[in-house]
Amino acid sequence: MLLSFHSYKGGTGKTTFIGNLGVLLAERGERICIVDTDVSGPGIHSLFNIKYKMTLVDFLQGTCRPSDVVYRHRDHELYIVPSKACEEDIITMFDTPTQAREKMLELINSIHHDMSIDHFLFDCSPGINRSSLLAMNIADRATIISTIDVQDIRGTYILSSMADKLGTRACLLFNRTPPDKQKEIDEVVSDFSKKLGIRLLGSMAFDNSVASTWSRKLVMEEGPECNYCLQLKGIADKLF
Repeated sequence: MLLSFHSYKGGTGKTTFIGNLGVLLAERGERICIVDTDVSGPGIHSLFNIKYKMTLVDFLQGTCRPSDVVYRHRDHELYIVPSKACEEDIITMFDTPTQAREKMLELINSIHHDMSIDHFLFDCSPGINRSSLLAMNIADRATIISTIDVQDIRGTYILSSMADKLGTRACLLFNRTPPDKQKEIDEVVSDFSKKLGIRLLGSMAFDNSVASTWSRKLVMEEGPECNYCLQLKGIADKLF
């Protein structure tokens, strides 16, 4: 399955969520590949401490093979395709959007063939941009990750509408919510998702154990029994 993850703004905890979700799924016996399509502000390589030579950008620019940009994480069946910062978005690297789509699918098909991947997780750049929409269009399902910030919620309307126009099923996850107001927030986000007509995965409360990692460690490996990880397991069950 191809799953894309989006947010309207940065700072929603999207990359941290995807990285730890990948570890969780790999530990459950799934073969997972995380692809960092956020070429304007990549972060997956830092989370997994990858010292890369070649990245997604190099493959898209035609300077290497698909196998050159895939990095295995420890002894898990977890594979990472990192990106490096680039002034262009994915679409502008090609003459047409169709060429960009075909090149991305070439990468996915090659990795799937070589590693027998069960699920691809796309970490998309925040906002409404062509790179993010390309991944959403390729994906079987899109997950929109939001905070309870008013601007985030407004952006979620737009992202949900874009998924609908592209024919991609979407679901919604609220992240980094205040733990002391969880009950009230759960009621609000439930009503919001019903009005939006989008499936709600739930909400995850802010956890200091995650904040203290500074996006440089994976709490699923450092402390898998922390509150964040317990919440993540519940969300993963709903996602799949």
